[in-house]
Amino acid sequence: MTRAQLNNVKAEELLGRIIEIVRSQGLAGFSLDNLAPQLGTSSRMLVYYFGSKDELLGRIVYTLRNDIVTQLENEPVGTITQAVDRWWDHYRANPVDMQFFFHLTSRSFEEPDKFQEFASTAVGQWEAYFVRSLQGHVTSHEEAEAIARLVLATVRGLMADLLITSDQPQAERSLAVFKDMLEAKLAASADNL
Repeated sequence: MTRAQLNNVKAEELLGRIIEIVRSQGLAGFSLDNLAPQLGTSSRMLVYYFGSKDELLGRIVYTLRNDIVTQLENEPVGTITQAVDRWWDHYRANPVDMQFFFHLTSRSFEEPDKFQEFASTAVGQWEAYFVRSLQGHVTSHEEAEAIARLVLATVRGLMADLLITSDQPQAERSLAVFKDMLEAKLAASADNL
């Protein structure tokens, strides 16, 4: 194995351990200086493997999102409301995942050039996930994409509301109203198929 391959293996091993740590500690403990001793390394070595704190944050968010998208895509497609429920249930059970997403989002507003990769993938994977559950229920792929983007924006917005207010009953009442509206829209579209 080459040195570069060994470095990649070590970085992936460290990333898995970092994700475990940040999921338990949240954003409050997210710094290279805090992570390094817990990993038995130095912050300098973390910079070597991951670059800056922002680059590490990007890797964390990207890995978390890929893992959950892959997991959910391996489940039966189901309806759009079932897809919404699976998304919601995951992030309600793992709020730190969404906190890191929102933190990286705010960083991308501050330095858009630095976070182009994040911005280019922040919608596409989830949009594709939701589009799958709309196939055969809407008149066109363009309509499915538009609905999927609306779904993603709504569930992320409600999750932000939940993270800010901790008012789970209200956030979930709003989610239920949204799903009812979504089902009514799809029922109307089905009449046109």
